[in-house]
Amino acid sequence: MSFLTGKMQPTTGTDPAAMGLKGDVLSDLRNVDPLTGLDRGGGIPPALTQLFQSQLNPVLAQAKESAGSLTGSGLGNIIGATAGRSLNDFLLNMLSQRGGRATSLTERALDPQQLGYKPGFLDYLFQGAKAAAPFIAAA
Repeated sequence: MSFLTGKMQPTTGTDPAAMGLKGDVLSDLRNVDPLTGLDRGGGIPPALTQLFQSQLNPVLAQAKESAGSLTGSGLGNIIGATAGRSLNDFLLNMLSQRGGRATSLTERALDPQQLGYKPGFLDYLFQGAKAAAPFIAAA
């Protein structure tokens, strides 16, 4: 008889229409640790390697340009220092992102589920009667 009346039940944060997309994304990220960004074996995922290389290439090109006519250890010092700064910036950015992700995961874990009202049969019956009332009165 509980189907006759409405009831409070936990609501999900994800729209049911988007559940398939969410499942696809989760299956793609199955082998990546959400906190560190490393794969389960401790290696760096290819996507992060490609991202780092794409960010490093313009920085190294600019370092080579700014070195001018230097050769040998002078050129190596400039390129090495620039690459080191680029790596530091990249790692700090990644750590910041991971810290934000860890914070959001913790907040979701501690956040209680919200309750929403799920209408029952009688709710729909009275809505239908309310909508039909003007037509019945006119007849």
